[in-house]
Amino acid sequence: MKKALLLFLLVFSVLLKAQLQADLSLPYLVREPSVKTDKPPVLILLHGYGSNEADLFGLQAQLPAQFLVVSVRAPIAMGAGSFQWFRMETVNGVMQGNPEDLKSSREKIKALIPEVTAKYKADPKQVYLCGFSQGGMMCYEVGLTSPELLKGIAPLSGKIFESLKALVKSSAALKALRIFIGHGDADTRVAYTYATEADAYLKKLGLSPALHSYKGLQHSISEIELKELRLWLEGK
Repeated sequence: MKKALLLFLLVFSVLLKAQLQADLSLPYLVREPSVKTDKPPVLILLHGYGSNEADLFGLQAQLPAQFLVVSVRAPIAMGAGSFQWFRMETVNGVMQGNPEDLKSSREKIKALIPEVTAKYKADPKQVYLCGFSQGGMMCYEVGLTSPELLKGIAPLSGKIFESLKALVKSSAALKALRIFIGHGDADTRVAYTYATEADAYLKKLGLSPALHSYKGLQHSISEIELKELRLWLEGK
C-alpha cells in the first residue's frame, strides 16, 4: 500500500510539472532522459480510445531512464479531454477503422517522428512506438508501412486491420523492425486472438515478433507487462 501511494505521488508530481507542447504535428507531453547521452533513444506513446496524452505518460517513471519519452494526443476530439485516432465502422460484419482516419493519423505520426528527433537532438535510428488499444493499432499502421522511421514498435492490446495488409511492402527495414506484442488473454474488448493472429501474420512476413501473453489480464496494462516492455526496450 505504501509503495503504491509513493508511486502515485511520484506520477502525480511529474504530471503537474509536465506542460502540453503544441509546436509539432501533434500535441504532446515530454520527459527528458535522466540518464544523459549525446543522442538519446526515443519512445513515443500513443494512448487508447477516448483517452489523452496524460494517460500513458503516467507510466513514464517505469520506463528506461535513458529514453526521451513523448506522449502524444490523438487528433480526433470526442469531448473534453477525450480523443481518438480513428472512428470505428463495420465492413462486411467486421469492425474496422475508418480508412481516411487511419491514413490521416498515420501521416501525422510519421511527420512527428523526425520533428521529435530534430527538436530534442535524439537518435533517429533508435525510435520506438508504443501504444495501447487504438494506440497499439496505430503502432502497426505506422510501423508496417514506414519501418524505415523506426527501430521497433510495441502494440499493447491492439490488432492488425485487414485494410493495412495491402499497404505492407517487403523491405530490409521491415524485416529489421523489432516488435513487442503484449496482450491479456482475458481481454474482452480487443480479443486476445488478435495478438496471436498478428504474431502469425508477422512471422509470415519474415519478422520475429516477441509475443507476451498475460494470464487473466483484461483490457489493461499490468506491472509484469511494463517490466517486460522495459527489458525489451533495453535490449535484454
